[in-house]
Amino acid sequence: MKDCTELNKITEVLNQLNIEEAGISSLFCKRKRSIKPFELVMSLMAGLGDKSIDTITALHRYFVSLSDIDVQYKPFQNQLCKPEFVTSIKILVHDAMTKFQQQILGTSGELSQFKKVIVQDGTSFAINDSFKEEFKGIFTKISPAAVELHVTWNILHSTPGAIQLAPDHESEYNFLPIASSLTDCLFMGDRGYFRLSYLDGINEH
Repeated sequence: MKDCTELNKITEVLNQLNIEEAGISSLFCKRKRSIKPFELVMSLMAGLGDKSIDTITALHRYFVSLSDIDVQYKPFQNQLCKPEFVTSIKILVHDAMTKFQQQILGTSGELSQFKKVIVQDGTSFAINDSFKEEFKGIFTKISPAAVELHVTWNILHSTPGAIQLAPDHESEYNFLPIASSLTDCLFMGDRGYFRLSYLDGINEH
């Protein structure tokens, strides 16, 4: 039953109507073209999950194979470079986070004294070694190329404060909330974030 519920949530986001609407509202899809939002998004998700795919050219071949749409490389690349495409993906990500969030804590009781209850953490992912110059990993012998996804999450409202992707070797401290933004807030971070100067800054505010 749980698996069915999760599948339904995924389908609510990644269905053709929803993806097409995201493309239209972001102005990515102003008129019907060979490369439609639904086929593009689904082929990218499938392609980026395939470890053998490591170039845009390979993603292009993947798109042509899955969609059975004969489109040249340059028009395909142009679609990926559009700012409106990035906006449409952000709309889908926001939709997914809204549907998957769970209201765990209420706003009454002891926590009501806080304006926000904030959790900060990061998760690392190894990526293709060819990106090692742009996205250097911490453990270079094991994963020369890696990224870390840094998320600041407001538990009381089940909403993200910030979502940032950076090279794994970059210091996590650069992605912590500014101390002055934590007035009247409860802040929780990984023990690895411990730094006296940061705690002093929080104490000042």
